[in-house]
Amino acid sequence: MILRRRELTQSEREIVNKVTKINDEQAIKEFIKSRRLKNVRETTIKYYEDAFHVLKRDLQFLKINKQLVDVTEKDIEKIILFWQKKLKVTTINSKLRGIRPFYSFLEEKKWIKNNPTENVKLLRDRKKIRETLEDDEIKKIAVHFKKQNTFPALRDLVIFQLLLDTGIRINECLNIQLQDVDGKRLVITESKNLQQRMVFLSKGMQEKLEVFIKIRGQLNHDFLFVNQDNGRLSKSTYQERLRMAARACGIKKQVSPHVCRRTYAKKAILKGMDPFSLAVLLGHSTLEVTKRYVQIWGADLEKQALKKEDFSEYF
Repeated sequence: MILRRRELTQSEREIVNKVTKINDEQAIKEFIKSRRLKNVRETTIKYYEDAFHVLKRDLQFLKINKQLVDVTEKDIEKIILFWQKKLKVTTINSKLRGIRPFYSFLEEKKWIKNNPTENVKLLRDRKKIRETLEDDEIKKIAVHFKKQNTFPALRDLVIFQLLLDTGIRINECLNIQLQDVDGKRLVITESKNLQQRMVFLSKGMQEKLEVFIKIRGQLNHDFLFVNQDNGRLSKSTYQERLRMAARACGIKKQVSPHVCRRTYAKKAILKGMDPFSLAVLLGHSTLEVTKRYVQIWGADLEKQALKKEDFSEYF
């Protein structure tokens, strides 16, 4: 009979802690498969793939000739220091959010012995006031679209108004189908968190959509917003057309669909909407996320401050 020791021998510990060797191609393939099994969006899959591509490219640039599965914590630190020389903090954090789940997954599968990102935290960033559109800027862009008298311009105008009217994301907007529009209600079926929700249209928005749907006409698909070839309108196409419209109007700030979303949130709060309702309408899972969209500043902050009780009569 073999007598067992209380502690495992070195060779026994090596057997217990043995890591199955896997290359980058296999590791990325398995990670992507795991995300798809969790039903993450394809845009998120692309986000992960882009993060891996940038990490591999910059490792080579720094002459760190390793596979991703062999990277150490010190290598990640070198990469972050390199990124800090050329990238914004928000961009660096975005890349870290892309690679950290990958290494956690590999560690969980016991395909790596140590997770190189386990102690890597997101970089601290100063909270900046986020830009929104002023009323005169909204009018300028609307007039710009109206003057063109073309189908693309009419479509761009309707989307612009819809983003400001509801605060929906551009991806959600471009996934709207005819059956999602029900009078003053609009059902958002393709949301970021995969949860359907209802948003509500102003009277003017309802009327504008009715007109647009008539002009759109009957097609062989139900996507509401289409390009000139009657195919589904792409996100990049609309983003660029909105940027071009803003530049044509002499607007210096960066105008995007997300700026429209922040504008909606800001105006909703200023008109007295409570944060809980706003979070639901925006499709946020927590109030922490909503806080980023309800910053009130400048003259708006002054107006809100003047609403407080005036105690001067007591002094």
